[in-house]
Amino acid sequence: MIKAIAQYIENETDFVIGTDLWPGFIPASDEGDGVALIESGGVPNFYLTDAKAKAVQVISRASDYQTARDNAQAIFDLLHGAAGIMLPVVDAGEAYYVNTIEAISEPQSLGQDDKGLFIISTNYIFRMQDA
Repeated sequence: MIKAIAQYIENETDFVIGTDLWPGFIPASDEGDGVALIESGGVPNFYLTDAKAKAVQVISRASDYQTARDNAQAIFDLLHGAAGIMLPVVDAGEAYYVNTIEAISEPQSLGQDDKGLFIISTNYIFRMQDA
């Protein structure tokens, strides 16, 4: 599912998977600017077994604060409030229909990492179901 979300972001923005957009984690060898999508739990629906509220954290990282902030804001502008989205099917995986995407907060600074890169985080809830 995280790959499908990454593919949706790549399709709608200038981010490129494997270059400055990473589903799951940022490779340790990469020290450039970019955005990672991290699955951070969620809540299955007891009554509708194909529905779930999936939590996703978006981490934007850059060598300067404004770039990290701008990248996080670009993802926020795309995702927050989006509704009725069919995520692209990736690697012959499952199809997902996103009812709504809601940011839990505005993009927020987490300071700098051990390499001096600025980190901006935003958490989202994807209310979705199997398509």
